[in-house]
Amino acid sequence: MLMPEHEVDESDCCGNGCTNCILDNKPKPSRRALLAGKRNVILSYARFKLLSNEAHNGDAQVRMLHFGYAVNDKEYDDSILDIPPGHHVMLRAVLTGHPVPLLRPYSPYWTDFVAKEFKILVKLQPGGPMSEYLAALMPLQVLEFRGPIGNYVHDVSAAKCIYIIAQGVAIAPTLPLVAQVLDNEDDMSRIRHLICAQNLQHVYFRDRLLEFNQYWNYRSCLYLAHQQCSCGSADCNELCEHLQKRLRYKEKARRVRLDVDQLASHVVPGNEAVSIAIIAGHPTFQRAMREQAVSAFGLPEENVFLL
Repeated sequence: MLMPEHEVDESDCCGNGCTNCILDNKPKPSRRALLAGKRNVILSYARFKLLSNEAHNGDAQVRMLHFGYAVNDKEYDDSILDIPPGHHVMLRAVLTGHPVPLLRPYSPYWTDFVAKEFKILVKLQPGGPMSEYLAALMPLQVLEFRGPIGNYVHDVSAAKCIYIIAQGVAIAPTLPLVAQVLDNEDDMSRIRHLICAQNLQHVYFRDRLLEFNQYWNYRSCLYLAHQQCSCGSADCNELCEHLQKRLRYKEKARRVRLDVDQLASHVVPGNEAVSIAIIAGHPTFQRAMREQAVSAFGLPEENVFLL
């Protein structure tokens, strides 16, 4: 007996302790899909073919994977793909030597509603079975995904201050969160985008951040705890001219770890009707940043969202 397409069972959970577990945040029709009057193809496990598998900025361990819906040429297809910003999809893959399918969650940083395509950024882990599988994928191979899974929905009815904190490759799913605000001329929300990376080389999508920095309501800051500077001074800080020469237009960087004091320095002055924090990264990072964000920004815990 087949379950209804929106239902899930225990086998749909990947077991990795995701913040937004599929058992708690079941895939459901989105408002956008309902307005379009069409079926969202990814509500149940659907077949997507790999369109490209490329290294990001020459780093073979960081892959940009592009997928497109694998519709049968003889099948009538009146559907769309809707993965709202801040939501992830579950990949189900059958690997040689594994008795049960492996499940992993990934958050798209780009989607096409009509063409039914999406892109994810993945950092491969040495020895990881799923990482090895993804690294070896060739164009036109078919994988199965299900979603969207998540609980964050942007409310455009009132201007707010949105603090977005991202770690490493987890910057990718925060990009559509920023874009949905900046692309709406009627949205007066202000964004503070705080990015934690080892060094400048590991700041992903710098060109996209440069585009965001042209907007009046967006500010970003890079936290580069392991950035080496050519000046050789033990007292070198973010004001060092050697580091400044490596930064781009309106880029700000600090050679320290992001902590509660640093977070507090980004508080937007004034009385905002609503302030929220969105945190993307490793679960350990998310838990630590959640506590510090609540303290630094004076937020109720329900105003902190973990991707």
